[in-house]
Amino acid sequence: MNDFDNLTKQAKSALFRVVEVLALIVAILLLLYLLLGEASGEYITSVAVNVSLLISAVTPEALAAVALGIALYSYFHKK
Repeated sequence: MNDFDNLTKQAKSALFRVVEVLALIVAILLLLYLLLGEASGEYITSVAVNVSLLISAVTPEALAAVALGIALYSYFHKK
């Protein structure tokens, strides 16, 4: 059972690193779009459009649900 726990911890750590790197890439692409505008290229413009569509699709109720989930997660993991 201890080997399984170690494996899940390693997988969780690796996946978290992948998500961090991908979020950083998206942030860099958005920064390039902000600096260069429409001249930044088709790919960077499409990333900016997709991020803006995602932001416009998120409702206040969804944000409240995410905030509640994060609060509950942190509350139960501190105990």
